[in-house]
Amino acid sequence: MHILASLFLAAALQTSSASPGTFLVDTGVGVGLFEVTDPAAAVSPALRLNDDLAAKDGTVPAPTAGWDLSGRVLVETDDAALLVVLASELAPGSRVSPLDGVAGFWLVDAGSVAEGIALAAALDGSFGDAAVYLDVRQPHAPRLPNDPMLGQQWHLINNSNPLFDVNIEGAWNAGFTGAGVVVGITDGGVNTSHPDLAANFNSAGSQGGGSSSHGSSCAGVAAAVGDNGVGVTGAAYGAQWSKQYYGFSSSSASAFAYRNDVNDIKNNSWGPSDNGRIHYMTSAEYNAIETAATTGRQGLGTIFCWAAGNGGLNDRVEYDPYAASRYTLAIGAIGNLDTRSSYNEQGSSMTVVAQSSGNTLGITTTSSSGYTSGFGGTSSASPLGAGVVALVLEANPALSWRDVTGVLIESARINHPSDPDWQQNGTGRDVSLDYGFGSIDATAAVTLAQSWTSLPTEQTDVSGVQAVNQTIPDNNPTGVVRTWNCAQDITLEAVEVIVNIQHTYIGDVEVELVAPSGTVSLLTKQRSDGTDNMNDYRLTSLRHWGESSQGTWTLRVSDRDPGTTGTWEDFEIKVFGHDAVGGGGLAISAPPAVAGQTLSVYFTGGVSGQNTWLTYSLAGIGSTFVPQLGLTLDLASPVLAAGPVQVNPTGAGAFTVPVPANAAGRSYWLQALEAAGTSNVLSGTVQ
Repeated sequence: MHILASLFLAAALQTSSASPGTFLVDTGVGVGLFEVTDPAAAVSPALRLNDDLAAKDGTVPAPTAGWDLSGRVLVETDDAALLVVLASELAPGSRVSPLDGVAGFWLVDAGSVAEGIALAAALDGSFGDAAVYLDVRQPHAPRLPNDPMLGQQWHLINNSNPLFDVNIEGAWNAGFTGAGVVVGITDGGVNTSHPDLAANFNSAGSQGGGSSSHGSSCAGVAAAVGDNGVGVTGAAYGAQWSKQYYGFSSSSASAFAYRNDVNDIKNNSWGPSDNGRIHYMTSAEYNAIETAATTGRQGLGTIFCWAAGNGGLNDRVEYDPYAASRYTLAIGAIGNLDTRSSYNEQGSSMTVVAQSSGNTLGITTTSSSGYTSGFGGTSSASPLGAGVVALVLEANPALSWRDVTGVLIESARINHPSDPDWQQNGTGRDVSLDYGFGSIDATAAVTLAQSWTSLPTEQTDVSGVQAVNQTIPDNNPTGVVRTWNCAQDITLEAVEVIVNIQHTYIGDVEVELVAPSGTVSLLTKQRSDGTDNMNDYRLTSLRHWGESSQGTWTLRVSDRDPGTTGTWEDFEIKVFGHDAVGGGGLAISAPPAVAGQTLSVYFTGGVSGQNTWLTYSLAGIGSTFVPQLGLTLDLASPVLAAGPVQVNPTGAGAFTVPVPANAAGRSYWLQALEAAGTSNVLSGTVQ
C-alpha cells in the first residue's frame, strides 16, 4: 500500500473504531456506532449500538439488528477526476464507477467493510461530510398486509417451506400491489358485497348477473382487499376486479369481448369437461379471444389467464382449445410440497404452474359469503397467476400480451428439479410437460418486467395446407411422417399445427411435432377417446420458445392401439415469433440474477458452429475494442463471464454464470459476442 494511503487509513480506523470490530460509521442517514460481524468481508451484517438514543432515564435501547455494511463508499461530486486520484492514493486497487442512473454520484469499492469505512472518513475532508458516506442496507420491515388469515395463505407466504410459494413478498415490498389494474373474473358470478371483495369491485368493467361461490373464491385469490384487517389477502390486493359470465357460446364470446378498454386481465377458471376427449371452440369465441388479445388494452392486448385443467394424466391441455390457445396463458397447479398436483394435466401448451391444492393443503380464500380453506384445482392456480400478472402490469404498463408471456416464462422458477420430465429445448431453456417453464415467481417477474424490452413486431410463417391422404397403419408407432422446411429465421414464441384426421376412435392417435432443433412436442397421445375425427383441429406448443424456426419440421401421426384405423388427410404448420434484433444477429435474454445462485443467459441468432462468449461489466455502458475479433463491446471495463460456448445448429445456446453470494444490490451489464458481431446489452441489479 502507498505510504500516503497507509497513513490516511490508519488514522481513519483509529478515530472511527471504539474497539475491535466496532466502528463509527456515516451511513448517509446519520452517524452511528456499529458492531461489524466481519470487517474484512465485502459485505457484513452489523448491529447498531444505540448509546446515542438513550431515554431520559438513561436506558439504552437494545442494539438494532438487520443492518448490512459494504465496502463501497458513495460520493457526490462533479470532480470525478479528483475522486479517482484520491481513491487510488488512499485505497490502491479500489474501483470508481458512476452510480447507475443517478448523475453526479459515484461508487468507490474499497474491497472490505473496514477499508470502506476508513476511506469514507478519509474522503470527508476533500468532498464534505454530507457528500461522502458508506453504502449500507438499513433494516427493512416487510410491509405485509394485516389481514388475519394471511398466515393460512401458504400459496402467498409458505412459512413451512419458504421456497414453495409464489414468492410474492419481494414484489409487495417493492410497492407493487396491482394498483391501477383491473382483473376480470369470467365465471358464474362473484359476490360483489363480500366484505373482503366489495372495495375492489369495478362496476364499469362488469356484466350484470348473479354470484357463485367458485367465482367469489377466484376473485379472492386474485384481488381480495388487502391490509383492511379483514379475512384474507389477494395476490394483487391493490387491484380492482370485475365480473363477466361464461355459458352459451354467445355469452362466453361476449364475456371475452366485454369492456377490454377497462379490463386488463381476464381470468377463466373453467373449461370443457376434463374427460380426455378433444373439444372444440366456436368461431365466435375464438374470434373474440383473438380480438381481445390483439386489440384490447389500447392495442397492447387483454391478458387471458386460463386454468390448465384438472383431468390428470388421462387428459391434456391440448384437448382444451381455450387453455391451449396461443392467446392465453395455460396455468397448471403444484401443491405446498412444490410437486405436481395429482389432477394437473400435462401439455406442450402449458405455460407455467402456480400454487394450489394437491399435496397436503388447500387454498384459503373468500367464498360466496365467508371464507374457505379448501379451494383448489387449477381453478385456484389460474387467478393466482392473474394476480401476479396484475403486479407485472403495474410494474410495466407498456407490456403487450406477448411480453407478459415472455416475462412469465423467463422469470419462472424450476420447481421439483428432480422430476425426470424436465428437458432443455434448443436454447437451453428448461421445459416440462408437467410444469411448462416452471413455477410463477412474482418477485422475479416484476423485477424482469421493469427492465423488459418490448418484443418486436410479431412475425409468422406458414406451411400452407399440405395434403397427405394416407391411411394411418393400425397399432404402429412409426405411423405416417411428413416434413416442412421453414425458410424464415424467426425467434419462436408459439407453434400451431392444424390437422384433419378421419378416424373412428381418435383416442388411438398420437400427434408429434419435432422442431429443427430436435425439440419434441407431443401434441396428442393414446387414450380413451371415442370421438370421431379431428376436423381442422388446432394444436399448440410453447416448448420451442426462443428457438429458431428455420429448418426442417417433422410431423408424425401414428395409431397406437389395435382395432380401428383412419386416414390422415392434411395438415398446416404455423410458426409465430419475432426477429429478436430487427434484422438478424446475436441476442441474449436472462431472468434477474440472484446472489449465490447460477444465472442462465440464453442467446439466439448466432452463427451455427461458431464460438460465442459472454462478458459483464460493473461499470456500465461504454466502448471497448476487442482486437482479437475486431469488434467493439458496448460496455465499460468488460470482463469475461463465460465461454466459449459453441452455437448450436439453430443459432442458439446458453451460458451459465455463478453469481457471488455477496453480490446482492450490485448493478451489472451483460453482452455476448462472436466473430460475426455483438449482442444487445442486458442490465439489472443482483437480487
